[in-house]
Amino acid sequence: MPFASEHYPHENKEVVERRYPGDFITEYIAQTRTWFYYMHAMGVLLFDNPSFKNCVTTGTLLAFDGAKISKSKKNFTDPYVNIDLYGADAMRFYMMGSVVMSAEDSAFKDEELREAHNRFINMIWNSYKFYEMNIGTNTEKVRDVQNLTKLDTWVLARLGETVQSVTRHMDAYDTIRSARVLRDFVTDLSTWYIRRSRDRFKSEDAEDRLRVLAVSREVFLTLAKIVAPITPYIAESLYKGVGGEKESVHLEEWPSYSEPDKKIIDDMSEIRRLASLALEARQKAGIKVRQPLAKITLATNRFESESALLEILCDEINVKVCAVDASQEDEVVLDTELTDDLRQEGAVRDIVRAIQDMRKKTGLSPEDKVTLTVETSVEGKQLLEVAESELTRVAGVETVSFATSLDEGIPFTVDTVTFTASLTKIGITQTDAVRGAQAK
Repeated sequence: MPFASEHYPHENKEVVERRYPGDFITEYIAQTRTWFYYMHAMGVLLFDNPSFKNCVTTGTLLAFDGAKISKSKKNFTDPYVNIDLYGADAMRFYMMGSVVMSAEDSAFKDEELREAHNRFINMIWNSYKFYEMNIGTNTEKVRDVQNLTKLDTWVLARLGETVQSVTRHMDAYDTIRSARVLRDFVTDLSTWYIRRSRDRFKSEDAEDRLRVLAVSREVFLTLAKIVAPITPYIAESLYKGVGGEKESVHLEEWPSYSEPDKKIIDDMSEIRRLASLALEARQKAGIKVRQPLAKITLATNRFESESALLEILCDEINVKVCAVDASQEDEVVLDTELTDDLRQEGAVRDIVRAIQDMRKKTGLSPEDKVTLTVETSVEGKQLLEVAESELTRVAGVETVSFATSLDEGIPFTVDTVTFTASLTKIGITQTDAVRGAQAK
């Protein structure tokens, strides 16, 4: 729309008219009476129509207290300081999701920028790094997505729904809704799909392990493409990390989509709601989630023929069996009776959790194998003997040995049983291991 600089209509008449009106124009709200107005008035005078097809008008960015940003008052954080702390992508995501993108004034708050980093950028990156940690040498084997589980079907349906929504909002130049949709999907990906699939990434079932890796790759590849306009740097990192075929994600075509499977999305949403109710019931009963329970009874028969979905529910709330009783008043009823076997299983899970925490404190990587040395009572030894196979599977413990005295170990308690334990990475001395734990 550069009428004067092109010397229109005396020169470049064909060029100007070919590219007129402009596809997109953006400026902040005060330009409605200046630049926006001039372009609009000249367009109507010269061509009898507006000079642009789409417009984004931003509001005024204010200091955290709602006052004007002022260098003399120093009522704002230097943007470069925030970019150093949280990255340019976090800044972009925060701004693109702010009401300032809909011509409203908005106070810039450092804590909201930090939240954008934690709830979006960091969540994407941690999810991707978990995938990267488990991909190993399987890069070329995870290109085909077949024989999907219910969880796989759900995350791909949510991905399709997200592509559909982001496409619609971006076509309307609505970055606020686009950012909100992307944030909701990343939360679902991290807190439900990745978390509920953690064991599958390390499964002894090679087919299922490759399946979850393949689905995750597809998700990250598509996610890279749809976050690229808002967060270009992390998009590029994701794209390169999962083996995108082009030189850059910014040279890719926008992903196409088919109508998402609404049934699996609705079904999983209901499963998650029922899980929340069950976890609330656990909390009221004073029973921690790591303690297995025998049964949950649902008032709905909606999932009577959906054993795979009920299995996800049982796994999430840590119960053995899901039953249905349409006559009961409450939506969910937990059997809170703890048998000796259930108590023992809960104690085993607490021990495994404690050893996993020790691994983190000693700086061990997931692939490191360790020897566990423990000082404990007879009852503690019995529990460790029951827990040994789970410790090997989950916590990388190759052998368990007992000591009558362990002065430099780390103490922990499970129920009323006390333990003092140390981990030794296979290949280093026990003294080195203890020093590493104390240093942390």
